[in-house]
Formats: sequence, structure tokens, C-alpha cells
Amino acid sequence: MMKNRKLPPDFFNAVAEVIKIIGHPQRLQILEHLELYGESKAGDIAEAVGGRQGAVSQHLNKMRIAGILAARRDSREVYYRIAEQHAVTILGCIRKKFEEGSGGGCGGD
Repeated sequence: MMKNRKLPPDFFNAVAEVIKIIGHPQRLQILEHLELYGESKAGDIAEAVGGRQGAVSQHLNKMRIAGILAARRDSREVYYRIAEQHAVTILGCIRKKFEEGSGGGCGGD
């Protein structure tokens, strides 16, 4: 592993955009649901995160437009899945921080 190698600015820009979009508690819950259960219907996601269908649909659409999620339609149902791995990496960092408690970090140990 090359710890002393600088990351390219384009990488920082891409990750910053993902952070900006997912930086909402309900969007993080949506990502967690999709990470744990895989592709899911919009209605099932709304129920799982305890959100109103309309609000969750807006969050899903915003993340889809940003390329974080992918969607496919099957008749009247829309199914969503994670399309951007930066989002999964960030969610993993958040999960690690939670599991380690306040004394832990998001990596680099």
C-alpha cells in the first residue's frame, strides 16, 4: 500500500459530490437498506426506513440523478440498487465508526 502517494484532485471531487448528496440521514438509511438487502422496490425502501413515500421517492430520485443509485422499471414498480461504490465505502466508514465507538476512527489505523 502506498500511504504517501497523494490522491488526485479528480478523485477528491468525485468523492465530495457523493458526500454532498448522501449527507442526509434518510439518504444514508436508504443506502444502508440497499447495501444490506440489495435491489429493492421504492415502496419497500420507504417502509424499511420509516419515511413517507413521497419524501423517500425524492431522495431516491436525487441519488439516481447523481449516479449513486441505478433504477429499473418492472411494470408499475421501480427497483433501486447502489451504482456508485464510493457511497458504499463511505457507509462502511460510518458503520466502522459506530462499531468502534467514540474511540475509533474511519480507517487509517
